[in-house]
Amino acid sequence: MTVGWHDLTAEEQAALKRLNRGPYPELAKPMADRLISLGLAQQRPGGVGISRAGRELVIGVLLDGRGT
Repeated sequence: MTVGWHDLTAEEQAALKRLNRGPYPELAKPMADRLISLGLAQQRPGGVGISRAGRELVIGVLLDGRGT
């Protein structure tokens, strides 16, 4: 399943952008579980981190916002 940016809620988008910046220890477990189930995040030894698919989605959105 491919997830698009507009398939996510505003809260999910914000959480994914925050994960893209680095560790996010305040991420609520239900949100983490949801992002993991969508393939946008993954469980790591140090906590939940953004997945490659999640990073590509966020970067694509950020680049589109710049008009590139």
